[in-house]
Amino acid sequence: MANESTRQAFPRILHTVGSQHSVVAGWVSLALLTGLLVFSLGVNLEGNNLTMNLPVALELNAPVHGSSASIQTDARIEKLRGNLRLPVRNGAFFSGSMFLIVLLFGFLLWVLTQLRHIFRSLSRGLLFIPENARRIRWVGLTVIFGELVRAALVYFWSYYTSLHFTANGLRFVASIDLSVITIIGGLAILVIAEVFREATRLHEDQSLTI
Repeated sequence: MANESTRQAFPRILHTVGSQHSVVAGWVSLALLTGLLVFSLGVNLEGNNLTMNLPVALELNAPVHGSSASIQTDARIEKLRGNLRLPVRNGAFFSGSMFLIVLLFGFLLWVLTQLRHIFRSLSRGLLFIPENARRIRWVGLTVIFGELVRAALVYFWSYYTSLHFTANGLRFVASIDLSVITIIGGLAILVIAEVFREATRLHEDQSLTI
């Protein structure tokens, strides 16, 4: 009884996650971000109390000592992470940042749209169909490529701050922040897509046999 209730509730949960309202809201947000990108190319945004909050990587130029004289150590802090808030400046940096953010958000919406189609087919009892295998494969590829774009964006920001900002006792460094877990997750989704593709083929062969 409990298993039957779970099977009935699961499609409803999936349908809620990938509902049309969330997809529409996402595309509206993407349109607004794109409009801001176009707007920033022709309008001076400096001096309007607008700020950007950038993730940065830092190195601390100070030795690390033991808590007592009996502890001898030559340890050092090599990398710290934090956020740098700075006023918005017109130019290639802001426009490039907005372009990458729009691209990253577009990847997110693409994944959400594909999931919505998958959830809709699941709610109709259509599990092993060729379209689902293709959609899951696209989701996996988008997760991997989206993580590469995110890592490129973080590196772009850290490289910019390393060239244009200094602080006493600190040094801004360019750093690549690539999530291996996300890449592995994307590869796992590709494996699931291949399983779906093979299961779909077997299901179609079985249907023809019957």
